[in-house]
Amino acid sequence: MQLKIGKAPVEIVIAGAMLLTMLLFSAAFDLPIVYPTSSRAAEVGIHYIFPVLGVGLLGLVIAFAGDREVATKFLLATPCYVVVLFAHFNIKLWIPHINSVSYDSLYWQTDVWAAPLIFWCIEMRKSILWLIPFEANFYMISFVVLFYCSFLYHAIKTPGQFGKLMVAVLLLQSLGTFAYLIAPAVGPFIFETGINPMVTTGQHAMLDFHRGSVNHGPDWIAQHGGAQFTAGLAAMPSLHSAGAFLFFLFAWQHGKILAPLYSLILLFILVTAVASRWHYLIDVPAGVALAWVAYRLADYLTQRKDISEDADRVIEGQAVLT
Repeated sequence: MQLKIGKAPVEIVIAGAMLLTMLLFSAAFDLPIVYPTSSRAAEVGIHYIFPVLGVGLLGLVIAFAGDREVATKFLLATPCYVVVLFAHFNIKLWIPHINSVSYDSLYWQTDVWAAPLIFWCIEMRKSILWLIPFEANFYMISFVVLFYCSFLYHAIKTPGQFGKLMVAVLLLQSLGTFAYLIAPAVGPFIFETGINPMVTTGQHAMLDFHRGSVNHGPDWIAQHGGAQFTAGLAAMPSLHSAGAFLFFLFAWQHGKILAPLYSLILLFILVTAVASRWHYLIDVPAGVALAWVAYRLADYLTQRKDISEDADRVIEGQAVLT
């Protein structure tokens, strides 16, 4: 049984709400909807789809094997996540045109106050985590690994939890999109350079696109947005930290064998998010809190489904007796 709101699975409701929100923002602010070009397909963001596509293909195999209930969850996950990501990255490109107020100076001041913790993150990345070279881009790769491992592990080993995992991920991506708009910021790299030269190069390229968007308006997005589909800058909250923590929570609760590896990846992502200056220190706990909300909300919705199914079985049993 799929978790449903009314007659529609909650995954479809979330994806539909995100798509509708994107369309409303586009109409209200006269913003162009763009589609990713092949030149950006291997960059940050769009490759997050690959794990879910893999899940979809595995779902086809399971469908042929006869387990239609699990296969439905697999196959439902793919289009819903693609739709949410499409809306997410379009809205992320539009942030400076929806809310033009920048909170970078405020967040930077919190980093100044927390300078010892920033220094600790930088030293952690240089010393304890020195075995991972900067050019490996492990910050992004490890995050994608979490996607692959979590979706495939929970789909195969704990299929009863896969639906809840998918709902939590969709909620996290959707709530994160709205959270970006509350108090937007570009990132601390505009004030100081991070420790990874490769990341710094990418940050400046994204900053050039951001400035072009601010200076030239929606026409700039329409002209360059496809090639820079995932180039939208949004520091608050850190969704990489949020996603890593969410997958760790599911591993801790439903896949203890993954927990040791996930705890190391989580530590690496939290530390590197700050040390590379992608994020202000305050962005990290904000992301973790958002992940906890998504996890608890998905858990609540799942419990509602279980209660509803139990009630249906009772009603069906009473009907048989009468």
